[in-house]
Amino acid sequence: MNNTAPGDATVCAVRTRTHRTAARGRVSPAGAILPPVILYLHGFASGPGSTKGRALEARFTALRVPFHRADLTPGERGFERSTPLTMLAEAARLVARHRPAVLMGSSLGGWLSAILASRDPSIERVVLLAPAFRLHERWRAHLSPDDERRWRTEGLLVDHHATGTKRRLGWAFLEDAAKLPAYPEVEVPALCIAGKHDELVPLADVEEFVALTPGARLVALDDGHELVASVDRIFEEARRFLEV
Repeated sequence: MNNTAPGDATVCAVRTRTHRTAARGRVSPAGAILPPVILYLHGFASGPGSTKGRALEARFTALRVPFHRADLTPGERGFERSTPLTMLAEAARLVARHRPAVLMGSSLGGWLSAILASRDPSIERVVLLAPAFRLHERWRAHLSPDDERRWRTEGLLVDHHATGTKRRLGWAFLEDAAKLPAYPEVEVPALCIAGKHDELVPLADVEEFVALTPGARLVALDDGHELVASVDRIFEEARRFLEV
C-alpha cells in the first residue's frame, strides 16, 4: 500500500454524457423520495466483511442510504467452485432481491459491476474501485505452461483474505473469465476511482475504459490497489456522484 496522502488526485473526464440526473430514489408510501439502494461487490478472494466494504457501509448508512454488501462466493466451498460467471449469477440474484439503483464494486467486483450494469437496465449508476478490467488477458499473460498444468490438475493455491487461509481455485475460473468482455459497454454514468500506484491493475486499463465509455469519469489517487487509505476520499467522491 502506498503511504502518500490519498487526498492528491487527478480527475479525468473523457466525453461527458448529457444525462446527469442522480440515481433514482425509491418512493415511500407517503410519496417521499428515498435515497437509492447501493449493492457492494467485493474483490477476488475477499468477502462481505472486507475492510473497505464495511467502512463505506458505515459512512453511507450514517446518511440513511441503504447499503448491502454482497457475498459472491457463498457456502462452505463457494470460493473453490467460483468463477466470474457464478459470481455474476449471485450478484444478479442479489440485485433482484435488494433492487439497487447503484452498483459499487472493488477490483474483480468492479469489473463484474460494470458487466452487470451493461446487462441490467435497472442499474442507473456504478462506482468502480480499482476495477479489474482485462482480468483474463492479464492473468493469461503471466501464466507459464507449467503454471497452467498445475492449476488444471491441482487448482490454484490462493491466499483467501476473507478467511485468512489458503484455498484452491478451479481452472474453470480462468475459462469463464475468457467468456466475458474485457471492457463492458456501460451506458449509465460511471465513477472510476483507481490508484496511481496500483500494483495489480494498471491505471492505463482503467483509463482505457473511461476513454471508451461516454458517461465515465476517472479519479486517480495517490494510492495502491486496495485503496484502504483512501476510504474517506472514495466516500466523498461517491456521495457527490450519487448526490446523496
